[in-house]
Amino acid sequence: MACRRCRTAGERWIVRVVTMAGQAGKKQALSNSAALQSLYRVTVPIVILALLRSWASSGIKLGQLIKFALLHVPLIGCCYVLDKSGRPLYDAKGKIVKEGMDLSQAGGLTEYMFDVIYLSLFGDAGQILFNTRKLWYILLVVPAYAAYKLYHLKDQFMGNGGNGSGIPKGGAAAVNEDKSKRQAKREKRGDKNKVRYR
Repeated sequence: MACRRCRTAGERWIVRVVTMAGQAGKKQALSNSAALQSLYRVTVPIVILALLRSWASSGIKLGQLIKFALLHVPLIGCCYVLDKSGRPLYDAKGKIVKEGMDLSQAGGLTEYMFDVIYLSLFGDAGQILFNTRKLWYILLVVPAYAAYKLYHLKDQFMGNGGNGSGIPKGGAAAVNEDKSKRQAKREKRGDKNKVRYR
């Protein structure tokens, strides 16, 4: 009798955990759908208005269309990746098969892709408001920032001195200088653990 009660209590616990996990998946799927919907609700009209402004100011020329398309490659690429990785998938019954990557996460590539989209929209706003493409130069910040992050990532993996061993170029003497006073005293004493008995 007790085993049956334990088993049913254990089963109830498992059902509750699975239900909570299912609810978290549904919540993430709804959040991702809302994020993608608001992204497209903002992005598509701004890009269309920028294209219309470009067309109204200089007419439809093949060179202008190619420039416009090339400037929007980062925006389209980021939107595509976010849509493919974040859009939830449902089966025929309407149940979630895959909730998609969390698009509301802070940090990481997701946030950087949203930043690239916003910078592209900033360039489009310059086209709409001021009829200039000079605000598109702000997209040059993206490769510069990527190079900055990669440089610091190299330092993290290669060590501070860059010799691959994790030890700075000064050698062991530089390592000893970095130690605190407490560590130096412990090494001087021989790091003996003294146990006092009462």
